Amino acid sequence: MAALLLVAFAVPAMADVKIGGIIFTDFYYLDRDKNNSIFWGTGPDSFNNTAIQVPDITRLYARWTNEDNVGMYIELGIGEDGGNTFSKDGKPVNYVTDVGVNVRHAYGWWDINPSFRIMAGKSTTPLSPLAPSQLIGTRAGSLNVGAPGYGELYSGRVAQVRGTFNFSKAVRLEVALVDPNGILAMGDYGPWLGGEGVDYQTNTKIPRIDIGVPIYVGPVSIYPSLMYQHRTVDTIGALNNGIDNDVDTYVGSLGAKAGFGHFGIEVEGNYGQNWGNSWGNAGASMPSRISRAFLNTTTNEIEDATTYSFWVDLSYKIGPVTPHLMYGQEKTESKAMLGTACVDRDAKSQFWGISVPIDLAKGFRVRPEITFWDDGDLETNGQTPQDLGKYMIAGVQFQITF
Repeated sequence: MAALLLVAFAVPAMADVKIGGIIFTDFYYLDRDKNNSIFWGTGPDSFNNTAIQVPDITRLYARWTNEDNVGMYIELGIGEDGGNTFSKDGKPVNYVTDVGVNVRHAYGWWDINPSFRIMAGKSTTPLSPLAPSQLIGTRAGSLNVGAPGYGELYSGRVAQVRGTFNFSKAVRLEVALVDPNGILAMGDYGPWLGGEGVDYQTNTKIPRIDIGVPIYVGPVSIYPSLMYQHRTVDTIGALNNGIDNDVDTYVGSLGAKAGFGHFGIEVEGNYGQNWGNSWGNAGASMPSRISRAFLNTTTNEIEDATTYSFWVDLSYKIGPVTPHLMYGQEKTESKAMLGTACVDRDAKSQFWGISVPIDLAKGFRVRPEITFWDDGDLETNGQTPQDLGKYMIAGVQFQITF
């Protein structure tokens, strides 16, 4: 904060600077049944816990622009980055109360003319820009913020160079060249690495490409987008001989939102292949975990994973109160080795719930929320389906904005 204030007072008078921040405090009750507790690693029995957390979606930001239509935006996430308190040998496990700091956004832009902007830095991409109004449980241990893995696909915040073409006030085209390297939140580099301790190298000739075309027609906004990435991965040594090493990832997304008086609706659907082999955040549910290409060790060929997801968010504004009714679903069909046979496997997850943001005073909001999460079954041909259980999160979030 001190550094940002120094910047604010040091910039020329003609520049425009805005500094702000949001503090989120989650106060909730988490209840997992036995199968779900085993799936998420909170122990061999059913698990329940009351938590009060300041998750790292809490943030501080600064925005600066000058008279030459050049600007920059920096946003820092501040807060806890762990969750799911439970005991092992009398000690808390997998829970972090220390405040961490991470760079959420760091990018700049130049509006060359009213029709074209060039942007460079770290931020979200044009892919799948919407999200349901679900916010409690960021650090519940299953990443419950916006419902990734249960209907939502989040593009992630990643380094990129982007051009935005404004055809009119109603239509624009966004084309982003996205870094194809780095640590991948959605999955792994490839299915052929052979486990830990195997050296490998990745090869890319072109970056990942994300394209979005937002369209605004009266009270309706439509967000078609897509992404494509090609990668090859080679293990070092004999494991690489004769093994298919090409993986293509693509996602098509279509979202829309509209407001008619007090009533609002937002929807989004996503469909694609090998989500888990690219940047982004499809969550950590089972459909997301198996959403990457798989190596058929009998034929040494790559088997692609196919995933779809969608969510719906209905709202109705009554003065300072805006109840949201939400539902989402995600499903993946992929492959797995069962002995020497490559067999089909699939998993489906879903969630539903109610979230009610209430503005009590300027800059002070509370959000009662209850959500139910179904991790479904992992079905593998030739095996008994694995029941992954269900869980519930109920509580209230305090939000202070300046």
